[in-house]
Amino acid sequence: MSRYSGLDSKLSTAERKQMLLAEGAAFRADMLASRDIVRANLNSKSVASILLGRITGIASSAFSNPINLKTGNLRTVLPLLLTGASWLSRRGTRKPLLIGATVIAAIGGALFFSSRNTKATTDDE
Repeated sequence: MSRYSGLDSKLSTAERKQMLLAEGAAFRADMLASRDIVRANLNSKSVASILLGRITGIASSAFSNPINLKTGNLRTVLPLLLTGASWLSRRGTRKPLLIGATVIAAIGGALFFSSRNTKATTDDE
């Protein structure tokens, strides 16, 4: 029995070599395309939006119930805090974070004033 079984055993050595070279070229092309996709998606704006989404989720779950603040587990939040601190120390991430904080503050201010106006109109009636 030969070392190569299956369809490859029916091919000559030169044909197998050409097939392997073609597979290698396709693999390298796919790796380059994948690398470009990862580089495009790992810019500071997308990382800031992902981090902002995670922080928002953690904050909403932590502050949804006041009892959770007393029984909160620091060990679960500490890795996120350390990651955020190291991420903030990079120079290129400060501007997107500042823009994100400004947008969140503007949305929060708009919601605050709209709820205040709604309460004032219901009290007047």
